Amino acid sequence: MKPLLMLLSAFLLASCATPTQRVITETVSERNLDATAYELPSQLAVEASPVLTVNEYARALVHELMSNHSAVEDKGMVGVTDFAYVDTPLDQGSVLSNHLSEAIMYDLHKFGVAVLDYKVTDYIRVTPSGDFALSRDFNELSDELPIRYVVTGTMTAHKNGVLLNARLIRIDNKQVISAARTFMPEAVVRAVIGQNGTDKLKIKQG
Repeated sequence: MKPLLMLLSAFLLASCATPTQRVITETVSERNLDATAYELPSQLAVEASPVLTVNEYARALVHELMSNHSAVEDKGMVGVTDFAYVDTPLDQGSVLSNHLSEAIMYDLHKFGVAVLDYKVTDYIRVTPSGDFALSRDFNELSDELPIRYVVTGTMTAHKNGVLLNARLIRIDNKQVISAARTFMPEAVVRAVIGQNGTDKLKIKQG
């Protein structure tokens, strides 16, 4: 009796597994596709595709600037300013230039460069919405800073994005130590400025 029960159990298990296996086999056979031809679900496809951000373009600028790193003294502090559009008075920042300067500071530091953040105050401001050590009010910042070099640059609106030109300059004699440039596609720019309604990207036609 026991062998009969074991045989019956094996038959039931096989019958449960067979339909699923048959469906998979028939589906692959009918499509006659190999593994490389399958399309990933949209969510997986997005996750598999690399997403380029402002950070990648800031890193490219830093690596090109630092190709002449030997000209910079080891103890020379570097400050990073906002890039301005070439058709502005050069003293107007934006969310794009703010993010770009922050990204450049990060990569300079990772590169081993002594970076000074001149926006740090001499105190911590405690407010109901948070605690802060940074400020853009020059009255709250130090009058004298040991900055010997500055990374600055300009942005030019282009048909398909923004042209970035960066310079590493020695402040005391205004000498350009090194320069770099790259092109940031419109999609990357809009991913940043799209979060701020006041920051507009003017694409030149032509």
